[in-house]
Amino acid sequence: MKDNMQLIKFFLTSFYAKPKQPIIQVLLLIACIYVAIQYFVLNLIIYFIAAPGEYLFYNIFLSNGVTYILTSYFAITVVFSQSDFAILAHLPISAKRVVMSKIISGVAFPIMVASTLSLPTFFILLIEFKLGIAVKSIVFLLVMNVLIVLILLFILSILNHFRSVFINTSVYLLVRMIFIVGIGISPILYFLIKNYHTVSIVLENLDASTIASLSASISDFLDIGYRFAMQQSLVENLLSLNTVISFILLFALCYLLFKATIKMIASKYYEHGLLVSRIEKATKVWGRDIQSSLVNYLQREYWIIQSEPYFKMQAILGVILTPICTIIFLSLVQMNILKAEWIVNNDSYLFTYMVLLTSCMNNISGTPYSREGKYYASSMTLPFDPQKIYMAKVMTSSCIGTISVVISYIIYMLFGRGDITMGLHLLITILLVFMYNLLSPLYDRRHPLLVWSNPSEAIKSNPTVLISLLYGLPILIVIGLLHFSLLSFNVSPSISAAIILMIAILCMIVLIYKIFDTKNIKGSSPYRGVNFRS
Repeated sequence: MKDNMQLIKFFLTSFYAKPKQPIIQVLLLIACIYVAIQYFVLNLIIYFIAAPGEYLFYNIFLSNGVTYILTSYFAITVVFSQSDFAILAHLPISAKRVVMSKIISGVAFPIMVASTLSLPTFFILLIEFKLGIAVKSIVFLLVMNVLIVLILLFILSILNHFRSVFINTSVYLLVRMIFIVGIGISPILYFLIKNYHTVSIVLENLDASTIASLSASISDFLDIGYRFAMQQSLVENLLSLNTVISFILLFALCYLLFKATIKMIASKYYEHGLLVSRIEKATKVWGRDIQSSLVNYLQREYWIIQSEPYFKMQAILGVILTPICTIIFLSLVQMNILKAEWIVNNDSYLFTYMVLLTSCMNNISGTPYSREGKYYASSMTLPFDPQKIYMAKVMTSSCIGTISVVISYIIYMLFGRGDITMGLHLLITILLVFMYNLLSPLYDRRHPLLVWSNPSEAIKSNPTVLISLLYGLPILIVIGLLHFSLLSFNVSPSISAAIILMIAILCMIVLIYKIFDTKNIKGSSPYRGVNFRS
């Protein structure tokens, strides 16, 4: 047992190390406190608005959601990582012990966070119910969190068992991500598909003029979700498990999933470890297969973003910033706080260009070469295809922007505002995001900031970020003005959107031809204008 604790400690300290940069530490601490306060406030709002049964249900739902997200982000990195293989493979430690320690250390953080966030809930339950019911509820909540974690890991361990079947690592990671996202959002999508009409009516009738009317609207929405969930036999059976025998059965199920996951991963531990070691030696050096596929160039961009926590944080902010702005925008329109009728009457067009600007104005698209830092020289001196390098950087930033755009439009359509015109606006927005990302790295390609001790210098303190706006912003402004000009001449919204879509497609074709012109690419030296200042 002592040896197992040493292994668990090894994985905990290896994968959950504190960031070295002070600014990242401060931001991480602020983010944790902010999330904890938000979670507590949300629980408190549900407690005052919903009935006791509904409060218990939504408390379990929120806790399971937090656990699932944390498991997807943290535990997957620990449990299915092969970075420890080179260190532990030659030691007299069985694969089962290694995998067991990885699973325990991987699920420790999500369960600890979920347990900490559940402490205020315990006191709320203590006020509302008796001590016995409060203790049973908290124990059931923690058991359900553990069960959610183990079910996810078991499903992914089956996928991991067939890892060698996939063509390359990128395809495997993509399929795994689809599994994680699909499993996570499937209950929500099922609920929305079955209750789309009812939810749309509630959102359309949302009244935020007074606190009482807003509470009533939220209560109606919570009631829809609760009644639908109670109609599902699985949910009803799980919530009815409150006896000692039920808890014993749940613990037994968790134990079986735990042992099955260990056996599944351990059976392929050495095979996959050797496979990943060969892949890393072959591709991270970039010495073979010079004219490789675009997938390898995309994989290299993924490695660069993964190399620093600050880069990952910027990518995550790029995804969530636009949906947050969408929620704020829709709240302002719904409540008509600004008392401006023209905003309410033209909210669809304002929303389109608000999403466009917020998804483009990020630090990822303008600094793709500066982020490489010390790795830039080796990649530029080798005879790689500069077109594929540039396209991989454009596709990476465009993927981040597209995800945020699609999420924002889904949120918008949930408020009952979806139509054919909005579908055209979605295509326009995605095309313009791609066009912006085609232009914004041009200056950074010629003048990258390569020498930096802190990764924030490559993005936040880099003047390239502001200069990149001069490359990508004008085309967005011109197309936006042209769109509003068509509307001002009473051209129908659908025809205006179709015209702008055609213009965007033509502009994108011209830009791709100009930027990826062979003479233009080969005519610029990799080190022309390179900035090696610190």
